[in-house]
Amino acid sequence: MANITHQYAKAATNLANIEQILGELAVTFAEVQQRTTVDEAMIDALVASAGALSDAATALKSIEYTAP
Repeated sequence: MANITHQYAKAATNLANIEQILGELAVTFAEVQQRTTVDEAMIDALVASAGALSDAATALKSIEYTAP
């Protein structure tokens, strides 16, 4: 049986890093500079990626194991 705990831990760490970066961006946009059209496009890309990630994570629940 595969030990996948490490994979979950890596995913959680990566998500925490993304959350930190988003927080930093929020502070930048609130206190340092206004968003540009490029920022808006990058944010849209992040939102799309987050949606795809959510869909992929949800899809894991529907995978049925097939023994080799």
